[in-house]
Amino acid sequence: MKRQASCVFRDSQVSHWLVWLGLVLGIVGYFGPWVGHRTAALTVTGFEMAEFAKFFPQVQGGTLQLTRALFYLPLVTTAILLALAVGRSNVRGARWVVSLIVAVLLVVALLPYSAVDGLLQALTAGGPFVLDPQYARQTLLVAVGVVLVLLAPLARRIAARAWGIVVGLLALAGAVPALFQFARLRPLVVALYDRPLGLGWGLVVCVVGFVLLLAAGILAAVRPGRAAPPAI
Repeated sequence: MKRQASCVFRDSQVSHWLVWLGLVLGIVGYFGPWVGHRTAALTVTGFEMAEFAKFFPQVQGGTLQLTRALFYLPLVTTAILLALAVGRSNVRGARWVVSLIVAVLLVVALLPYSAVDGLLQALTAGGPFVLDPQYARQTLLVAVGVVLVLLAPLARRIAARAWGIVVGLLALAGAVPALFQFARLRPLVVALYDRPLGLGWGLVVCVVGFVLLLAAGILAAVRPGRAAPPAI
C-alpha cells in the first residue's frame, strides 16, 4: 500500500513539474531568437516572426502561402495551459484572478491595433466594425484564446485522462503549425541574409518546452488517476 501511494505521488509530481518546466521553456524560447544573427537588429524572435514574414514579397504576392497568425499559436496555447495549470489550485480566487490576468496580457500582447482602432471608430461614429482582412485570423485567434483562458478554471475537476489529452493536444497545436510555417519561410530568410543560418536558441528551447508539455499530457493520459498534476 505504501509503495503504491509512493508511485502515485511520484507520477503526479513528475507530470506536475513537466508541465511547469515546459511552460517556462516554451515562453522563454518563444521570446528568444528563432532567427539568430550577430547583428541584434537582424535577430528575430518567435513573437516577431508573424510581422517579419509579411515583408517578404513572396508572402505579400501570394507566391508563398503562409498563415502568419499561426506564429502566435505558441503564445496562445501556453497562456491556455498556464491557466489550466493554475486552475487546479484549491484557492478559488487565485484560479479566476490568474485566468483574468493571463487573458488581459494575451489581449495586450496580440490584439492588432487595427482591431482596436476599428472598434473605437465603430463606437464613436456609430458605424459598422471594420477590420483589416490581414489581421482577421490574428483577431480570431486572440478571441478564442481569451475565451479558453477564462474557461480554464472550470476544467480543474475533469478526469486525469481527459486532462492529459487536453494538455497533449494543446502542446501539439502550439508547436506544430508554427514550426511548419517557420520551415516554409526559412529558405527565404536564408536567401535574404545571404549566409548559412542555424536554428536560433529560442526556437530550440521553445520546441523542448512543448515536447515536455506533450510528455506531461501523455503521462497523464496513459496513467489516469496517477499522473495528473496535483492541485496547488
